[in-house]
Amino acid sequence: MIAEYETKATEVLTKLMEKLAENGDAILRAVDKLVYLENSGVLDELVDLSGAVLAMKKLPDAFIDDDVQEAATKNLEILLTLALSVDDEMIMTVERIIEAFKKTKEFEPVGIVGALKYLRDSDVQNSLGFLLSFAKNLGQSIK
Repeated sequence: MIAEYETKATEVLTKLMEKLAENGDAILRAVDKLVYLENSGVLDELVDLSGAVLAMKKLPDAFIDDDVQEAATKNLEILLTLALSVDDEMIMTVERIIEAFKKTKEFEPVGIVGALKYLRDSDVQNSLGFLLSFAKNLGQSIK
């Protein structure tokens, strides 16, 4: 009986090693994303959200129709795709944008001359370059 378990374990380990050899880089990237999602708390939120969707699917048809169920499933798919497609650089950029919004509680309106004066500031130049690059990429993706 022990020999059977050893044989089965050897087969499973061999298959696992083959998969690791074939897909090592992809597996490492997936593990990095999973670790990030866990550390950021997003994974817990996704698990909770998927539990809610599963609970919704179990509701009687009288309480939920196909359109609502389809919308909830689609939203979960979008959230999962978004969560799995982000990397540390993207998260840091979004965090910087949020921090900039928090710091920009007070501002004064400026006209065209004031805007031209701001263009001499390297921080404004960096931000403007980012926004223009983002606008170009967004425009290409919505054609």
